[in-house]
Amino acid sequence: MPTLIMMHGMTGDASMMRPFAEKILPEGWTLLVPQARFKHPHRGFTWWRYEDVDADVTRRMNLSRRELMDVDASLSQLEQLIAEQAPLGPLVVGGFSQGGAMAQELLQLPIADRIEGVVCMGTRLVRPMELRLRLEELGPKRLFWMHGVKDVRVPIEDGWAIAHLFETAGWAVELVEHQKGHMIPIEHHDALHEWLASIT
Repeated sequence: MPTLIMMHGMTGDASMMRPFAEKILPEGWTLLVPQARFKHPHRGFTWWRYEDVDADVTRRMNLSRRELMDVDASLSQLEQLIAEQAPLGPLVVGGFSQGGAMAQELLQLPIADRIEGVVCMGTRLVRPMELRLRLEELGPKRLFWMHGVKDVRVPIEDGWAIAHLFETAGWAVELVEHQKGHMIPIEHHDALHEWLASIT
């Protein structure tokens, strides 16, 4: 049976993500809910630390060199966690906001051959050129994409760029556009559960 790895967003933590992850988890699957390594200056944890902390920082298109170093450090943390705690077999990786960006970045690791699906909710691309090249190397799999039209933290246009990139690479893409903001609306939890269950 597959393992689901579900990652929280910036200022979140594993305890905030776990109830949602348990709710959508198909029966018999293994669940990993990692916690980011960096403490956020206001609350919770973050997968990478923004060099500036103004309100619009998450709308900036490109990460700095130092921010990308944090992304790579977090990838190393996740790679070790998966090696130690995930049973051998298929993986589905996903997350909300920063966690969804990290899920995409996991495709750069050797474990990508085991990844059957990616879940991206309210998130954006981190390294689009590198990801596009990597998707050309990997066989097409499945993407679950969700974003809110009223999201001011991560504009939906940035989210659509993910869907287009994966569609172009031949992935089967499930799209859920909702009318709310930077969140995972409860009325769409069942859709994600059903999508995950269809992978087994």
